[in-house]
Amino acid sequence: MNLGRWWRERRARRVLWAYYGGCPVCQHDWREHMPGEGCGECQYEIDHEEPEAPSSPCTERAPGVTF
Repeated sequence: MNLGRWWRERRARRVLWAYYGGCPVCQHDWREHMPGEGCGECQYEIDHEEPEAPSSPCTERAPGVTF
């Protein structure tokens, strides 16, 4: 198999996988960031009036495919 084909196939497989990691803005897992809704963990902290909760959910968009 040539290297170019291997990279194209690898990239195609990665599109199918969810991205894992942390948001640099709110520090929560990217899997908590719902398109159009924002970070569910931020919202949880707001709903439960946690002392260090943000005033609104983080709206950063996760890089790559998340769901």
